[in-house]
Amino acid sequence: MIQKFKVARQVLFDRLYLEGETYEGDDSEVRHLVAAGVLQPLAAKAAPAVKNKAEPKLQNKAAG
Repeated sequence: MIQKFKVARQVLFDRLYLEGETYEGDDSEVRHLVAAGVLQPLAAKAAPAVKNKAEPKLQNKAAG
């Protein structure tokens, strides 16, 4: 599965990646680099919370 990683230390892959850059690669291929502290996985963006459409509408108590 392709995942994005933040480069923590300079490393040479297909090109030279400097500290702070983003590397995109297969998790199984770079697992040893994550363990060594060279790469840090970036948190995936969470999906927005699903609104409950069945939730009843609140009534305005002051209007009644």
